[in-house]
Amino acid sequence: MKTYSKLIDIALSDEIMDLSLKSAVERKTDRPEVQEVIKLKEQLKDILRVKILKKELKPLIHKAHEINDGFKQKKRLIIQPYFTKTKPEQWLQHIIISTLKPILMKGMYEFSCGSVPGRGIHYGKKYLEKFIRKHPKDVKYCLKIDIRHFYESIDIEILKERFRKIIKDDVFLYLIFWVLDSNAGTMPDGNIVKSGLPIGFYTSQWFANWFLQPFDHYVKEELKAKCYVRYMDDIVILGVNKRELHKMFNLICSYLGEIGLTIKDNWQVFLFDYTDKDGKRHGRPIDFMGFKFYRDKTTIRKSIFLRACRLARRLHKKLHINWRDASQILSYFGWFKTTDTYKAFQKYIVSQISLNSCKKVMSIHDKNLRRKNEHSLQNGTEQRKAA
Repeated sequence: MKTYSKLIDIALSDEIMDLSLKSAVERKTDRPEVQEVIKLKEQLKDILRVKILKKELKPLIHKAHEINDGFKQKKRLIIQPYFTKTKPEQWLQHIIISTLKPILMKGMYEFSCGSVPGRGIHYGKKYLEKFIRKHPKDVKYCLKIDIRHFYESIDIEILKERFRKIIKDDVFLYLIFWVLDSNAGTMPDGNIVKSGLPIGFYTSQWFANWFLQPFDHYVKEELKAKCYVRYMDDIVILGVNKRELHKMFNLICSYLGEIGLTIKDNWQVFLFDYTDKDGKRHGRPIDFMGFKFYRDKTTIRKSIFLRACRLARRLHKKLHINWRDASQILSYFGWFKTTDTYKAFQKYIVSQISLNSCKKVMSIHDKNLRRKNEHSLQNGTEQRKAA
């Protein structure tokens, strides 16, 4: 196993700290506290270096709240990290990931999707479609499972031990552990909750994927899954034998149990969609990542389609749309254009709202935001030079 040392020298270099701040402030420069961090960038860099090297950072307690997230409207506990001059936590999280990214990406399973640059929903969709079309004889049954409360169930101590095995830099380990130990939040009723990896931390999505990296290789290399795709905590495995998939499921449960994770009760092994000689459909499509995969087509999940239609009708009544409205419509467009429901998108959504108008609104917003970011960063540098 390869180990890494002297990572703190990389993390605290001007290059990584400046790059990380630029990434952290993206779409946040309208906040006064973020503007202050940008303005005091050079001073804060010196302060952070001293605090980190002397190990003076103390675990933080945040505000926590629940939201209904995503298309399924799942209840999720959100713990928002700080971004102020006294607690530039988000900046530090970006510094950690900027330093660790090459290490975390090394050995990552090819079709571990979600929260990884270049490996989003459409990346996973493209692979699954391709496998179904090119290997029809290997796709008869589907095992679909979901890890229960994935982020909050991750055992921090197991994660720390894994980091100790590969990172031989005490100060950088201290910085990582400071983030892991800052996983507490105060709910509106005053109760303090602790979450394994908090949803809301920039580091959580990276650490979660890395936590399951050995599991991905176990499923693919030891269990010999012919087609295996993981989108964060949702997993799909395709095979030809129902009994083999059940056996695989039991082994997966045992493996995940050893690292403190459990499978939701809604797991299933089912016959995958196919059409017989008489043209009748049998089996079921795979409902995964917001899509429905059939043997000969891919459609959008019905709930997503209905939400897109309702949004389009609502925006049709508005005299002017803002960048958030435009962003939502274009996001739906990204889902529909690569599926067999694009004609329905044109009929029920494009008829209500102009895509070109949305693109123009987003273009103006992005230009203004980019100009504002550059102006804020430039002002911070000039003030530092003048001082």
